Amino acid sequence: MNRARLFRVGLKVLRLLAVLLVVSTLCFFSLALLPGDPARLMLGDSATPEAVATLRSQLGLDLPTLERFGHWIGGVLQGDLGESYRTGQSVTEILGERAPVTVELIVLSQIIALGLAVPAAIVAAHRRRTGTDRALSLWVFTALSTPDFVVGVVLIWILSVHLGWFPANGYAPWSDGVGPHLSSLIMPAIALAGTSFALYQRVLRADLVETLRQDYIEVARAKGLSLTRITFRHALRPSLLGLSTQIGVTVGMLIGSTVVVESLFGLPGIGDELAGAVTARDYVEVQGLVLVIATCFVLVNALVDVLYPVIDPRLASSRRGGAR
Repeated sequence: MNRARLFRVGLKVLRLLAVLLVVSTLCFFSLALLPGDPARLMLGDSATPEAVATLRSQLGLDLPTLERFGHWIGGVLQGDLGESYRTGQSVTEILGERAPVTVELIVLSQIIALGLAVPAAIVAAHRRRTGTDRALSLWVFTALSTPDFVVGVVLIWILSVHLGWFPANGYAPWSDGVGPHLSSLIMPAIALAGTSFALYQRVLRADLVETLRQDYIEVARAKGLSLTRITFRHALRPSLLGLSTQIGVTVGMLIGSTVVVESLFGLPGIGDELAGAVTARDYVEVQGLVLVIATCFVLVNALVDVLYPVIDPRLASSRRGGAR
């Protein structure tokens, strides 16, 4: 059993590394094919060809693409993601400054999304095919169909311009106080939570409907258990597997989807930095940021896979039975 478990863990690790290698390779060579010269962008159109050539040499842009890729991969294996062409700052330092903002934004958006999706899914599952279920389905469809930036613009127009409840843009660090800090994050978090809410509600509702049809639920009803106890003691936990998978995929995607929201609200996060790096053709910074985003995506989904037996102990039993 131990050998089988070690084999599965080793196989998963190899798959994760293979995914990261493929993502890194595709990102590097895709950037190499983009038009535009980082050295020319940095120096401006008035720079002489000699100055541009000198800067290209300093940045290593005059080397063959495969050689540059080899140097970059070698640095990554040693924990060095390189330095930004624009600022000369290491990508690791940039991540240390920008990542906390993005992590806070994603966590807050997921709290909002799950806080709305779980009760909405429970109500819809118990009242399926009723007016309540249809109204919730319309809400979910609207949230799923509306882009994040549209939600953001509407929030700014209503909550900031007309009501004055929150600042339109900008970021307040913790040092400014808890109130100003959360106020600077609440609107972008709501904008980012819309799609997550819709996906979570649909997945959990479908799984709850299926679970509520099971025989053991009918037995619980026959015993006279309350609807609340049936839902939270017997139906909800077995229905969380699909939701857990969706959370893993969604959170991984949100790390890269914060570009528009952070740019709209002026938040100094990874998404905003990535947008600036792409515009400036800062290859090293883009490659480092994309690699970190891909790593987070893979790790989040791996963590969800590990938590499956915790959510539903029957999976752990089935795996042990398979190992025998």
